[in-house]
Amino acid sequence: MASKFKGLTIQSLQQESIYLHRDIANSMKQLGVGLNGLSSADIVKNVPLFEEPQGSKDYLGDPSLLGISPSLNRFRVNKLSDVMDWEDLNPRRRVPSTMTEGFNDILREAMEIINQYSKQRGRVIDFKDVFYAYYRLDPLNGVDLVLDLLLVYRKYRGHKMTVTVRRHAYVQQTFTGIEIREIDVNNAFSDEELEDDNLFLHQKLFKKISHISKHFQLPAIFDADQNSTPKKTKHFQLPAIFDADQNSTPKKTISFILPISGRLSTFTRFLSFYERVCIKENEFTRLIVVLYKTADSEFDESLVIINDLHNKYPSSDIRTITVEEPFARGRALQYGAEMLHDNDLMFFIDVDMAFNSKTLLRIRQNTIKNATVYFPIVYSLYDPKMFYKGYDITDYQIFDRETLLNEDNGSWRQFGFGIVSLYKSDFTKLGGFNTTIKGWGMEDVAFYDSVVKSDFHLVRSVDPGLVHIYHPAACVGDDSDALQQQMCRGSQASTFGSLKDVQRYYLHTKNTRR
Repeated sequence: MASKFKGLTIQSLQQESIYLHRDIANSMKQLGVGLNGLSSADIVKNVPLFEEPQGSKDYLGDPSLLGISPSLNRFRVNKLSDVMDWEDLNPRRRVPSTMTEGFNDILREAMEIINQYSKQRGRVIDFKDVFYAYYRLDPLNGVDLVLDLLLVYRKYRGHKMTVTVRRHAYVQQTFTGIEIREIDVNNAFSDEELEDDNLFLHQKLFKKISHISKHFQLPAIFDADQNSTPKKTKHFQLPAIFDADQNSTPKKTISFILPISGRLSTFTRFLSFYERVCIKENEFTRLIVVLYKTADSEFDESLVIINDLHNKYPSSDIRTITVEEPFARGRALQYGAEMLHDNDLMFFIDVDMAFNSKTLLRIRQNTIKNATVYFPIVYSLYDPKMFYKGYDITDYQIFDRETLLNEDNGSWRQFGFGIVSLYKSDFTKLGGFNTTIKGWGMEDVAFYDSVVKSDFHLVRSVDPGLVHIYHPAACVGDDSDALQQQMCRGSQASTFGSLKDVQRYYLHTKNTRR
């Protein structure tokens, strides 16, 4: 606790120092001295403004850097491509763990500044929520944030009142100069400090390994004598999840569960991927198609395509479940899971996905019964009709090339949880999907939350072999569920195109009536 308060005191003094530098810079500006001339400026003749030169013990910092006034336009651009991108921090999504502490510190300091003179003014303002936030990192200057805050204004003097208000806060975390401290490693610390504080990484690792060895006994491969003659050991094998190549990983059968309603051409494309990657390569897989009946002829044509594929490859395990009810993805996946046994490895997938053999390897490596649930992060392509893209979705080989994965063609779905692999027994322990959800989305988010709250380890990693091919999202769910509709429309907007493409499109069409 003492260390925490000392750190806050240091931060306060550093901020006060910055305020003083800004005041000096503004005062000297009135005398015609710019930022670049502050370090060599004189107050009067032969009396320097800053006496101590850089590198001395009492050096007060670079005035040309610390004296800059706060502004969201510190970095002046000359062309559109130099514009710093803003990242959206949606409060309905969890703040990434790498940002949680810093983001909370920013909110706390912002509220302290707002309430700095609360006693004199007879009011206090409490933090309620964040509607949204934008942030960007400028490597040369620092971090900029725009916060849309929901606050509660409480006036306790005079005419008392309590009002909910909404305000924007523009926050900057400015980089200061680089500080270098030289330490004599031979005399810097005493032996007691080294032992008590564990200052070096190798000491931490040694203690960690010693702790692990108490609970996990490795086989004695070598004798204790100087000859170190190898002993013969039995039944010692590293888990297959650590194997480096595909041939050494056990060929556990992967059960694909695919819900589909209509969309004949997309379904045909998916079966082509499955045939090329799984059937022709003799992979240990099975395909369970949960086919919803539709009023048009696509239902019958889909059955014909499935039968043709099964007749072409009689040894392939392809099963079909027909359903006569309104489409709901959670219920469809539940139907498919009910056909399997507890020891079966399931992979829930969408008809819009492209995949390769490396995807199957990652599923087997990252999914462990009674231990892990694998949520791969897929790459989602932008709309190819809206903006020209240099790929052809009919060219299946293109999805094996990682050059396709760049910020112009698509983005990683960091907050998409619909693609998942786990064992049937683990799926049952987690309670399965919420089958009351209808229409677009939400069932995957609810299931992801149940995994987070459980004792299972959640494996989350990008998979370059999993590519979501663009299709327009139809937000046709229950209109009474505003959150579901908001998430669907947000998904629609995120797949529209890259930021540069949207900028280019706006500049091209801003004067055109449509």
